[in-house]
Amino acid sequence: MLLQTPVALVPQQIYEILRRAPAWRPLEEVAREMGVAPESLMRYVEEARARGLLQVERRTAESYELTEEGRRRAEEGLPEYKLLKAARCEGGLCVADLAQPEADLALANLAKLGVRPRGRRLELDEETYRRLLAAVEERQRLLASIDKAPPEVLQEFARRKLVKKVEKTAVYVKAAVPPEAVKPAEVKTALTAEDIASGRWRSYTLKPFDLSIEPPEHPGPVPHFFNEFLDYVREVMVGLGFEEARGPVLEVEFWNFDALFQAQDHPAREVHDTFYVRWEGPLERPPPELMDAVGKIHEERWRYRWDPNKALNPVLRTQTTATTIRALAERGDGEYKVFTIGRVFRPEKLDPKHSMEFHQLDGIVVGPGLTFKHLLGQLEQIAKALGMAKVKFRPAYFPFTSPSVEVYAEHPKLGWVEFGGAGIFRPEVTEPLGVRKSRVLAWGWGLDRIAMIILGIDDIRELFTKDPERLREYYSRWARYRRSAAAAGGRYTL
Repeated sequence: MLLQTPVALVPQQIYEILRRAPAWRPLEEVAREMGVAPESLMRYVEEARARGLLQVERRTAESYELTEEGRRRAEEGLPEYKLLKAARCEGGLCVADLAQPEADLALANLAKLGVRPRGRRLELDEETYRRLLAAVEERQRLLASIDKAPPEVLQEFARRKLVKKVEKTAVYVKAAVPPEAVKPAEVKTALTAEDIASGRWRSYTLKPFDLSIEPPEHPGPVPHFFNEFLDYVREVMVGLGFEEARGPVLEVEFWNFDALFQAQDHPAREVHDTFYVRWEGPLERPPPELMDAVGKIHEERWRYRWDPNKALNPVLRTQTTATTIRALAERGDGEYKVFTIGRVFRPEKLDPKHSMEFHQLDGIVVGPGLTFKHLLGQLEQIAKALGMAKVKFRPAYFPFTSPSVEVYAEHPKLGWVEFGGAGIFRPEVTEPLGVRKSRVLAWGWGLDRIAMIILGIDDIRELFTKDPERLREYYSRWARYRRSAAAAGGRYTL
C-alpha cells in the first residue's frame, strides 16, 4: 500500500528513480533508462530508502558464465566443430583426418552422438555428416550465447568445464509514495556568496549529510594480480636465503644519493629527476660520524665542498637502494644477504614503459672474496626463480658500482626489455660505512617491468587497471604462471 505523504522536494535523480519504478524493477534497468551506471545511483537509492520514499530489495539469482577455457573455445571453436569443418566431402562420402590436433578429444565428444571412427579416419555419408555438423554448429552458437542455451546444454558445458555457475545479486527498487508526493528540486550541499547575494538560495533545498549511511561496497572480482606478484617475489627472495629490510618512502638526500657516492651536483638530483618535498615534520638524521665520513670521501674523490645541509633535504626516494644502504650501514662487515621491495618515485612522463611511481626489488650480498661472476650468477638465479628463462647483461655505468651491468629479459611482445641495473659497490660507498673486509654485490630491479614480462602485459598502466574484466584476465594469467611454476618443480628449482 502506498504511503500518503506531503510533497517532498528531492534531487532530480531520486525523482527519476521513483517515476520509473511504480512496481518492483531491477535498478540496472532503471539506470539504463536514465543513461547512467547503476552504482552511480546507489547513494540516491539509500537516501530515498532512509526517507521512506523507496523500497529496496536485494535478490540473488544463479546464472552461468564462460570459464577461461570456454572463452577460448568460443573464439577458436570446439574440437568436434573444428574436426567436422575440416572434413572433405566427395562422392557422397565425407572424411575427416584424425591426425590433426585434439582429434581424440573431438572423437570423445562426437561419440556421444553415436560416431565411431575407422582406424585413423572418420568416414561419414554426406547426409549423416550434414546432420552432425548442424548439431555441432548449434552447440558452437550456444557457447557464444550461453544466456540462450537450454538447461541440458548448460549442464553438458559445465561437465566439460566450459561454463561455471555463478550467483549474482541484483538490487530491485519500488516507489513507496505516489508520483504526486514528490517534486524535483535543485539540491545544494553548500551556498556560495553569489547564491546569498542574488537571493537564489530561497529556491534551493539544502541537502543534509547522513554519516550513518554506509557507502556501497565494490570488492574486486579476484585478488589483485600485482599484489599477489609482489608477495610472490618476497617469498622467492626469502626462499633463496635473503632477509627483508624496510625503509621510509620519505628519505633525506644523504641516504638516497650521498651515501651512494652521487655528487651533490649530479644530474639525477635535478628537479626533473627527483621529487623534492616541503616537510616541516621530524626526519631521522644520519649519525654525525657517518655524515663526516661520507662528506670526506666526496670532497677527496669528487673535489668539491660537500654541503651537509643539502644532504638533509627531504625527497621521495628515487631508488630502494636507499634502504639497502641503510642496512649495510647498520650491519657493516660480515656475510649476509638482504633485500627490500618498495615504491620509488621519479618525475617520468607516463607512457607504456614508464611511470612516475613504480616498484623496485633491491638486494645486496655481502661477504669476503665475492667477484663479478658471483654477481652475474646471483642475478641469473633470481631471474630464473621468478620465471624469466632468458636474461642477458650489458655493460653499464652507475656512480656507486664498478663494474656495472644492465639486466634484460625477453618480453613476449616488446622483445628485450631492460628491467634493472647491478654491480659491485665501489670502495667509496663501502669504506665510509665501515665495510672494509667484505665486498658487496648490489642490484635494483623494476618489478613492474618484470611483472609485464612474466604476464605478457605491454603497458605498465595495466598493472593498476580498475576494469573488472581485465583484472580477471590478468589474474587468470597469474594463476597459469603459478601452476606452470609448480609443475616445473617449484619456484626455487633452477
